[in-house]
Amino acid sequence: MTEHLRHRLPTTALVPRYVTALIAACVAGVISGLGSAHFLGSNGFQRAVPALLVAVVVGFAVLAVSAFLVARQSDRETIERIARHLLWVVFVVGALPGLIWFALWLSAGSPQSLYGVAAVVLAGLPVLVAARRSAALPLTTGFCLLFGIAAVLAWHWLFLLLPISTAVSGGWLLVLALLWYARRRRPENVVPSN
Repeated sequence: MTEHLRHRLPTTALVPRYVTALIAACVAGVISGLGSAHFLGSNGFQRAVPALLVAVVVGFAVLAVSAFLVARQSDRETIERIARHLLWVVFVVGALPGLIWFALWLSAGSPQSLYGVAAVVLAGLPVLVAARRSAALPLTTGFCLLFGIAAVLAWHWLFLLLPISTAVSGGWLLVLALLWYARRRRPENVVPSN
């Protein structure tokens, strides 16, 4: 019977792995997005939105694989820290378009600017809960995931926001999967890493 040693990695050891995973996800997303845009062959939004959707799906698939490769050799606390750090990536992906939406519609004096504020609040809610009450993080992330999935399912009305809502939903789903994987992990055989 072989023992699998779990490593407790400090944040400084995780940073190069994060950077490598994000670069690999971005490169895979750009290559797949450009390839699908060329394959679709249409112009304008008919080409851009599906190409962005393919780029988001491939990018998050690469990010998920890299997160689970790191999590496979890590202890429970490190996996939970990876999930909390991933929440910040999801916050940026969801909040930046929300802020742009808010600024564009606020300049026109339209009440539609409140949708941008709602996007920022919804993207930031799991980050806030992770900092205050980490025990409620899976429930809060699942609640926010319902809104993300609703936006994906309403793609006929929110066609331009489909890649963003898919990215945010994929990120929250990956966070929930990492938290579930961390809860399954037994705390034995922890080896501190340098």
